[in-house]
Amino acid sequence: MTTAFYFTFESEWCYAPLAYWVHVPVAGSEGLFEPPAPPIIPHKGYALLRIPFEKHELQFSAPAQLTHFVDVLSTKPLPTSRQLSSRRGVDVGPNGHWLSRLPAELKSPRKREKLLQTLRAVRAQVVGQEADTAFRLTLSGR
Repeated sequence: MTTAFYFTFESEWCYAPLAYWVHVPVAGSEGLFEPPAPPIIPHKGYALLRIPFEKHELQFSAPAQLTHFVDVLSTKPLPTSRQLSSRRGVDVGPNGHWLSRLPAELKSPRKREKLLQTLRAVRAQVVGQEADTAFRLTLSGR
């Protein structure tokens, strides 16, 4: 199964919808995150994976974000955005969480299953068995 996806290169990685929720700053350090922030590609910028799905487009700047997205959407029932916000350990309203911003039609059980199949297929193509630190950009034609 071939699934459509493409990369763009951006000057910042942290503007991807899941970046704030996945990459937590390491206490006492400057610029370190757990899981690590994605690496910059010299002369290009940060790779942003874009996955068109029906009339929507999902964006991820690191494999850890894609993994987190799949893990959350695989949960039955879906956790609330308030539960997910509390895991980050900051006082940010749940309406700002990426799950609350995800279109409702993508959260329905039937659509979610189809979306998860698509995301898993893309993840297998762009991450494979490698460490969860960077997208493989060696795919021809990408």
